[in-house]
Amino acid sequence: MLRKLLVATTALVLTTAAAHASLIADGITYTLTETATGNPLVDQFTLGISGINGTSDTEGGRYGVQSFAFNPPTNLSSATPPSGFTYFGGGLNSSGCDGTGNFFCFAANTTPTASVLPAGSTLSYAFDLGLSSGTFAGYAPDFKINWVGTKNNYDLVSLPLTPTSGGSGTVPEPGSLALLAAGLGALGFALSYKRRRAARQR
Repeated sequence: MLRKLLVATTALVLTTAAAHASLIADGITYTLTETATGNPLVDQFTLGISGINGTSDTEGGRYGVQSFAFNPPTNLSSATPPSGFTYFGGGLNSSGCDGTGNFFCFAANTTPTASVLPAGSTLSYAFDLGLSSGTFAGYAPDFKINWVGTKNNYDLVSLPLTPTSGGSGTVPEPGSLALLAAGLGALGFALSYKRRRAARQR
């Protein structure tokens, strides 16, 4: 019973810490994964994109990503762009990063051209964000992306994309930590009671 209580408590905490939602728009799935770097003020984020030009993609004809943007976390001090991209402050429009609004934007150094990506393709873009102070707790940015291709689509105007834990980065919410502490406390009390009872019976 005690082991079941501890397992159930820990499972609830881990589930809470890793809660997330992938964003599906126009048949494309976007997932933002957050991973700790060992520096509490710097986390790595990976934007994963799947279903490109597949049967669920309602637009298709995509060559690749020209640019994408997110709202910054509080106290953002630095942003290291994915390989092959350049960082710009501000948001984006159908032409790319436009330097306005409460966003940071990554633009491809070379705009994808010439050939449509194979059906069902996936893309992954890793970038680091640094804070001057505070934490990433509660960070759930709005997201914009500018595709290029036969339709040159500009998609996802200010839709939220909540990061999921990459397995070592997301700190549990205070309520989750309290729940874990309560579970461990109950376990300790029960074990102590069991020892005292066994001692009296000798």
